[in-house]
Amino acid sequence: MTANPDAPTHEQLLDRWLDDMQVLAARLEQVHLPDGFPFDYTPASLAALEQGLLEEPDDDFRRAAIPYVGEVLMDVCGGRWDIDPDARGEDGDPLVRPDPALGLPPLSVATLIDVALAEGSGEVFTREHGQLADAVSEVRLTDPGWEPFKERSPLDPIGPQPVDEWLRLWLADRQDRHPYWARQLSGADIQRWDFSPGSLEALERRVRDRYRTLADFDADREGPFLQGAVWYLGQVICLHHDSTWVHWAIEADAPRGSHHHQDNPWSGIPFTHQPHKRKARPCNPRDTLRGLVRYGADYHLSDIVADI
Repeated sequence: MTANPDAPTHEQLLDRWLDDMQVLAARLEQVHLPDGFPFDYTPASLAALEQGLLEEPDDDFRRAAIPYVGEVLMDVCGGRWDIDPDARGEDGDPLVRPDPALGLPPLSVATLIDVALAEGSGEVFTREHGQLADAVSEVRLTDPGWEPFKERSPLDPIGPQPVDEWLRLWLADRQDRHPYWARQLSGADIQRWDFSPGSLEALERRVRDRYRTLADFDADREGPFLQGAVWYLGQVICLHHDSTWVHWAIEADAPRGSHHHQDNPWSGIPFTHQPHKRKARPCNPRDTLRGLVRYGADYHLSDIVADI
């Protein structure tokens, strides 16, 4: 049979799958799973997910579960995502390829889900995880220091991020200017700006009083008050929500999809992040403050920050 010259290549299908993973994971959490599901990528969560699939064997639910199951399995066996372009229709079949040292064949997560639904025991995912853990233990018997290596995926934490020169200078400048910023707002009573979550109510009032329209806000984006407010909000987030400042400078030759590409909405701005967490919640403090003007009286900094 002659290959279709218009069919996507293996690399294109794999890139498409990797691009879809974050959307599928979000859909899994927000649409298919009940409130309180332990969406923590732990082995213990696999049984709860399998039970949910047994109760609702919906095709969309099944596809949304693939990234989650695969990531939990790779946390024990390492490896990487791949795709079989000749299986499961035009999008191919996502595969987990365990660390090569294990000598294991690629695993179709969709097929694993099919087995779980056919068996109905609620134990298939946990059993597979246990078998992979046993394979890792076997390798360690002959190489005690060995650890499986997992290639990064879109659902992994981004890892420690360097503090570039722009961010280092901006943070130092904002910290130096903070006492003056606080005095301008409160006179001698600068102690109210103590970086506590409770102080966000005062910050919210100041922003609402100063900016009546989005045009007013946007015109002052580089002004000293707003720059100080951005830094202050970010510091509160960093101090109380296990976050750190990050800045990805825009680079003209950065590949599309990279941190530094100009189309990345997070590039070129200071923002807070939790780079060590898989379910990280980055926050753009300036956009968060802008929300006070955009969304009105029912939008509160304390609610937004508490959800980080």
